[in-house]
Amino acid sequence: MNSESFNTRILIVDDEETVRDSFREILRPRRKQFAELDRAGAELFGDSHRERRSLDVFDFELDEAADGHRAIELVKAADDDDHPYAAIFVDVRMPGWDGLETVQHIRRYDQRAEIIFVTAYSDYTIDEIVAQAGANVGYHTKPFAPEEIRQIATKAVYDWNKTRSLEQLIHIITRLRGDQVEVQSLLSNILHQVTELIGSTSALIATGTPETGYRKLLALGALADDQLASEYLSELPPLTDGRVYQTEHSIYLPLHNYNIVALFEGERDRLNSDRLYMIQLFLEQAAQVVQNAELQEQVLRQEKLSAIGQAVSMIAHDLRSPLSGVISLVELMERTGYDQHDLERSFREIKSALHSVMDIVTDILDFTRKGELSRSLISSNDLLEQVEVGLRDTFAQYGIQSRVERNAAFTFLGDDSKMRRVLTNLVRNACEAIGSRRNGDAQVTIRSDYADGYGILQVADTGPGIPQDALENLYVPFAGSSKQQGTGLGLAIVESFVKAHEGSIAVDTGDHGTVFTISIPADRSDLAAD
Repeated sequence: MNSESFNTRILIVDDEETVRDSFREILRPRRKQFAELDRAGAELFGDSHRERRSLDVFDFELDEAADGHRAIELVKAADDDDHPYAAIFVDVRMPGWDGLETVQHIRRYDQRAEIIFVTAYSDYTIDEIVAQAGANVGYHTKPFAPEEIRQIATKAVYDWNKTRSLEQLIHIITRLRGDQVEVQSLLSNILHQVTELIGSTSALIATGTPETGYRKLLALGALADDQLASEYLSELPPLTDGRVYQTEHSIYLPLHNYNIVALFEGERDRLNSDRLYMIQLFLEQAAQVVQNAELQEQVLRQEKLSAIGQAVSMIAHDLRSPLSGVISLVELMERTGYDQHDLERSFREIKSALHSVMDIVTDILDFTRKGELSRSLISSNDLLEQVEVGLRDTFAQYGIQSRVERNAAFTFLGDDSKMRRVLTNLVRNACEAIGSRRNGDAQVTIRSDYADGYGILQVADTGPGIPQDALENLYVPFAGSSKQQGTGLGLAIVESFVKAHEGSIAVDTGDHGTVFTISIPADRSDLAAD
């Protein structure tokens, strides 16, 4: 069980030097240091009876303290080095701090060490010691036999390391539960964790049954070879009731609807019951995580299908309206004689309807493609002028006054067409929001300004404001159920384009109307761009 990660540090706290010497002799006996010399002597003198009782115990790392204050110094140093003590033997009666006081101070820095009180007599009951020193304490009376101390130290060190292993498994499971991962990624993570626990580099996860056969999903090491994997999967037994099956060369583990096969590499024994217990504990928790992930994927799949159905329905409805108008006009032109004036009016209506169709298609493509920006140096004054000219028909259609305020001018590197789309979408939304308020106060204002390294673009309207329940999903595609025209992608596209320019967008709304404010990194117009 010795390994670089296995902690065998022990601290002896006793005011009597002879007691500390006894612990040192018991836990790090001198004759262990001279084992090679003993074996050479036995061979030289032919004395086979010189064999001593096995000392195959942990290679303990010992520190000593003559009082509680020195013990605290060592515990603090061990904590700072992230190399704590696994077990601490403490005498109950000592000058200055007694054993219980010493342990109470130790617990401020180390809650995990296994504490063993050793004394000829005590002024405290076991209940008092547990209440003040913690549950992971033991008690042993003097005088003591060497074998007893070795057994107590071995058990304390083993319990400390086993508890840490379980804590690590719990941490792994907690991390897996918190991650929003796909089932495939989750299984890959679990496979790597299991191979580490087993001490193998060759393992696979398979799905299937003995009746249908097994299919390899993921594999590591030698089992990535399809032929070798098939050989081991052909020997996979029915793993019922969560039982584990071991052979001389492999181990088979159940995991929810999956099976794990891992190879034992090199000369090694089967996994002992304690190691199996930890692996099974991990797999039981991992199975729940996998099951939850599968259910989550099913829910997300249904939500995606529902969202797609809703989107397709809205898009089809939006496309049908202008196309139906075009078809009706064409049929009417076929049945009746149109004069030149009527033809010109009809062609304008057809052209307008087809432009609406193209706007819808453009919205969809812009939202789904998320293409790269075609950057050039843009002037805020030029941008506002282009938007104002392009929206004259829109303002006329809605009967709404427009106002453009050019304050401090600025320049920025950006995509001119996409920024025009941003402002155009916001203005059209504002016009639609004003709706029936077509009176002398109905107005949409577009303004620009500059402050603290950012260009400011605003679109303000005098409409009724955005309902509170709609603000949470303002930039969510297809969330605007009250929208009369368009695909419901307008604000989602606006936010996407603004973020692509490393900018931000904010909204202020109420009975007074709504103001969208866009901030984009920029320079004053008289400064050269980078």
